[in-house]
Amino acid sequence: MQRRTFPSILLYSFGLALALSLVFNGFLLYKQSHQQNMYEYELSSSAQPLDQIVWQQQLSDCQRTNRQQDSLIHRLEQVSNAPPGQSIAVQQPAH
Repeated sequence: MQRRTFPSILLYSFGLALALSLVFNGFLLYKQSHQQNMYEYELSSSAQPLDQIVWQQQLSDCQRTNRQQDSLIHRLEQVSNAPPGQSIAVQQPAH
């Protein structure tokens, strides 16, 4: 009678080990994909503010350049409206 139970116990143990291995591997795959999704989310969410900071810096630089040019144009207009024979020195602001 012990000989008949030996193969069934062996098959049962092998099946149980296989099932546990599949469950464990599934759990590891789930954790790995979850960590990868979190990494991609953090990467995408951190990239957007950096792009926004660069864009704001470029906008600020452009606005400053436009103000400098407007100031120079305004000075040139004052010189062109000056009475004849009077010379006014126009200096470009330092960058």
